[in-house]
Amino acid sequence: MSKEKNKEITNKENRGLSILGVTIHPITRKELLKKVLYYLKDGQQHYIVTVNPEFLMVSAEDSVFKKILNSADISLADGNGIIWASYFLDLPVSIPNTFTLQKQKVYRKRKIRNQMLFTFLLNLVYPRSTRKIIPERLTGADIIFDIAKIISENDYSLYLLGGGNETSVAAKFKLEKMFPDLIISGIKGGFNKEVVSNEVLIEAVNKAKPDVLFVALGHPFQEKWIYHNLDKLPSVKLAIGVGGSLDFISGRRKRAPLALQKLNLEWLYRFIQEPGRAKRIKRAVIDFPKMVYREKVELVNSEEESEDEL
Repeated sequence: MSKEKNKEITNKENRGLSILGVTIHPITRKELLKKVLYYLKDGQQHYIVTVNPEFLMVSAEDSVFKKILNSADISLADGNGIIWASYFLDLPVSIPNTFTLQKQKVYRKRKIRNQMLFTFLLNLVYPRSTRKIIPERLTGADIIFDIAKIISENDYSLYLLGGGNETSVAAKFKLEKMFPDLIISGIKGGFNKEVVSNEVLIEAVNKAKPDVLFVALGHPFQEKWIYHNLDKLPSVKLAIGVGGSLDFISGRRKRAPLALQKLNLEWLYRFIQEPGRAKRIKRAVIDFPKMVYREKVELVNSEEESEDEL
């Protein structure tokens, strides 16, 4: 195979797929870890985002955030809603052309609604079958340990930025206990992200000179911070926004039991734990599917109009 062909295939893979205008890369955990090791060695700066339905809802109203997500080296599917949407959007909608145009329009919407109900049930009962487009869900809480292992085995260093002061300290101890060779060059938590200046945070990170930076400041703040400040952190080869993952690592917050995770009901467990998240959960569980449905209707209608013009 020619170098030109290889380059063409690589570029196609890097483009990923689009959900609500945001690129998601269909990548496995094994592929991700190979990429991470490559990023640590290639002499460039990179950042990874872990996208869940809330990210997409915010990006629909925030064009800057959307641009930042689409500029990431890798955009991971952090949420079963993302996996469901990729499968639902990919399903073809074919209507007999013997129908009148008005009848085609009615049947097209009906078929899309039926597909939505079917894929919802499928994703709940047998979620593995919906992973035909995106092979794995890769959450920040899951990949942190994998990346920490790579850092410890290859003599790189890590910095933890954000989270509560006790949370960041507890997360540091937990990671060091799991990976005795892991070098955590520094932590900084327990500050008000709206008050503390960029200069203070940049100085703290640069003083420690880490190779990898985990930023736990919540979206979209953490992604914007990384995007606007990464070039001011010369030692950092890879930065990742990890949101509330430090809470899980430190043990201050428990993840849903594995059974609920497999049934895609982790959101319900978090709601029971934190009723104050009701508004955020509604956006992810109810508002997000509505937006994806509308996107599919618009996409199918535009395809039909293009065919009619031909």
